[in-house]
Amino acid sequence: MEIQYLGHSGFRIVHKGTEILIDPYFSNDDKRSTEAEFDFRHLKPKFILITHEHFDHCDVGTVSVLAKKFNAKIIGPPPVERKFNSKIIKVRPGTKLEYDNFSIRAVPAFHHQSEFPIGYLLDFNGLRVYHAGDTYYDSELTKINTDVAILPIGGEYTMNAAEALKLAEEMGPRIIIPMHFDTFDEIKADPFEMAEKSDKVVVLKVGEVLEVE
Repeated sequence: MEIQYLGHSGFRIVHKGTEILIDPYFSNDDKRSTEAEFDFRHLKPKFILITHEHFDHCDVGTVSVLAKKFNAKIIGPPPVERKFNSKIIKVRPGTKLEYDNFSIRAVPAFHHQSEFPIGYLLDFNGLRVYHAGDTYYDSELTKINTDVAILPIGGEYTMNAAEALKLAEEMGPRIIIPMHFDTFDEIKADPFEMAEKSDKVVVLKVGEVLEVE
């Protein structure tokens, strides 16, 4: 399985030929302090998962283009559907969707700035990947059993790097991937300092691919 970092909170996961995107954000709006570095024309998704309705996670222009071109399923909590001109697959914490060779479970997220935030736990025949979305630390998240934990570290609107490490220690994943940092001035963070404190932390550059077995 491949996990590719697309920048900010965006990831591309490829498993047995199926491409899944989570929170792709490529619009170069005036809110960013860094421009999007990834060329989304290289993507061919079958599924696009959105964690909540905020612009940096629900990039309507990008998602609409990709979904139409590749007939991709858009999955997200109810407020996300209001952003689009078409129906999406609506999920809430506890919802489980079964597809060929993998499943998707919506899990809670704790992000009071959002109307309805969630995270996702993907299970690829026993190999689990958790994408936290935007969330603060909460002990409820320690119940999530995963091999890979993709966690925000920006510290504004989400947990910070120290809290992400604390959560990961309590969850016990094999791999920790930091996200949601440096895109805006408010979320400056150094993932390499985090990596110095745990050999489980893998810092991915934009576009870099991690092979996970």
